[in-house]
Amino acid sequence: MDSEYLKTFVTLAKEKNYTQVADSLYISQSSITKRIQKIEKQLGVNLFNRNTKSVELSKYGYIYLEYAEKILQLEQECLKKIDQAVVHDNSLIIGSIPSIGQYGISKEITNFIKDTGAEIKIITEPSGKLENLLHSNQCDFAFIREVKDRKYFKRIPYAKDRMMAVLPKNHRLANLRKISISQLEKEFFLLEPKGSRPYNLCVNLCKSSGFLPNVVYTDRQIENIVDLVADGMGISLLMSKLVPKKSSRIVAIPVEPTVSTSISLCYMSDENLTDLKRKFIAYIKNR
Repeated sequence: MDSEYLKTFVTLAKEKNYTQVADSLYISQSSITKRIQKIEKQLGVNLFNRNTKSVELSKYGYIYLEYAEKILQLEQECLKKIDQAVVHDNSLIIGSIPSIGQYGISKEITNFIKDTGAEIKIITEPSGKLENLLHSNQCDFAFIREVKDRKYFKRIPYAKDRMMAVLPKNHRLANLRKISISQLEKEFFLLEPKGSRPYNLCVNLCKSSGFLPNVVYTDRQIENIVDLVADGMGISLLMSKLVPKKSSRIVAIPVEPTVSTSISLCYMSDENLTDLKRKFIAYIKNR
C-alpha cells in the first residue's frame, strides 16, 4: 500500500474531519475520499462508520490503524538508516597519534579530501587508545606507532623514525656524534606521558642499559618538553621527526643502540570496505 494513502488514513482516523485533513495534507477532500475507498476496496471492509456530521473508525479501522502506524514508523526508520548509510559511505573517521603534523599525516588527509570531496573527522589519541577505538568501530582507520594488536589489524607501512637524545645546547655531551644510553644514567628525564608507548620504550631502553631513568616531567605536548630541555631542566628521548629542526637552544643526537619505530595505517581485518575506504587505502599505498 502506498505510504501516502496510509498517511491519509491515519490522519483522518485522528482528525475525524475531512476539511482539517485536506488542509493539513494539502489535498482535496475528494482525493481523501478516493484514497480511503481504495484501501477499503483492497481490504474488503469499511474502515470508517460515516454519518453526516463526522467519521468514526469501525472495528476494522481500529485494527488497521495499529498496523498502519507501525508501517509508517518502520518506513521512517528505514529512510533514516539509509540516510545514515549514505553519510557513512561518504565519510571516514581517521585516528592518529598526536604528532599528526610532524609525520605529514594531516597533509595526506587534507590532500585526500581535496581529491575526493570526502567528509573526514580526525581523532588524535595515543597508540593504545587508537587500537581500542578501532576494535570498538569508533574509527575507520588509525595511524599507530608500534602496532601491538597485529592479529586483528591489517597494516600499511607509513613511516619510520629513529630515537634521538635531546639536550640543551650547552650540555656536556652536546658535541658528541652519538650518545650511548648508559651515558645518560645521571640525567633528569623529560618524557611523553607515563604509560604511553614512547614513555615505555624510553624506560625499557634505560633498564636494558642497567638503570632506571629519573623521570621528573611528562607531557603530551612535545613543544613543552623541548622548551624545558632548552631551559636546562633535563634531557629527553624523542623520535627524530618530533624534534624542532630550527631550534638554536637544543641539540638532537642519535642514541646507541639505535632505536627505530614504525608508524602504520591500520584497519580491522574483517572490515567491510566501502569504495571510499578502498580509495583511502590506495591513496596511502601510492603516495
